[in-house]
Amino acid sequence: MKKQKEVCIHHLITDDSAWADLLLSKTALILATVTILMAVYSLAGSSSDLVRKDELEIITVDIASNIDSMGAAHSDSSISYLELNPERYEQQLTLKSDLNISISGEYVFCTLKENGHDISAARQLSYRTLTLNPQELRNILTGTFGADGNISQPIISVFPYADVTEFLAGMGTDELYVNMSKEIHIQRTTIFVTDGSEVNGLEYVLVYQ
Repeated sequence: MKKQKEVCIHHLITDDSAWADLLLSKTALILATVTILMAVYSLAGSSSDLVRKDELEIITVDIASNIDSMGAAHSDSSISYLELNPERYEQQLTLKSDLNISISGEYVFCTLKENGHDISAARQLSYRTLTLNPQELRNILTGTFGADGNISQPIISVFPYADVTEFLAGMGTDELYVNMSKEIHIQRTTIFVTDGSEVNGLEYVLVYQ
């Protein structure tokens, strides 16, 4: 047995192709091991990202649903105002992360960083939304149309309200970047517009801090 082992060693020493085969085998084994490890780490990272994505989706849907439910409420409903605590959303995350929330007239958008890159989720809003508080809205309407849009001061519009809705649609692109230490206020409001003979109310949802 010892003689056979010596023969094999002598064969490796004198045969360059045998050394090449050995090195190639070792290299292939190392590469295979590295590939497997990379796949395992990649799978773990992907799984973690999916968990964060699901958590973001839940938060985004919750905020959007609360805004839309306010928009869907009838004007004579007693439910016209609610508050959301953004710190509660941070507590829903399985890992402490920098959660960022922004709200515009069209979308709720949430992001956080995970493994060095951004994970995000977005939800489109179904109802007309403005990121203004009630006083800001009334001041802007007064400055633009000469009336604040309350029932006692309806906005006079000769273009079947298109000038009012188009103006407010432009304002709906403004974003609210949520301060996570402050409450999010969601409020339904009515803007009254008249063509001189008839008064109509335009329903909007206000989101502000």
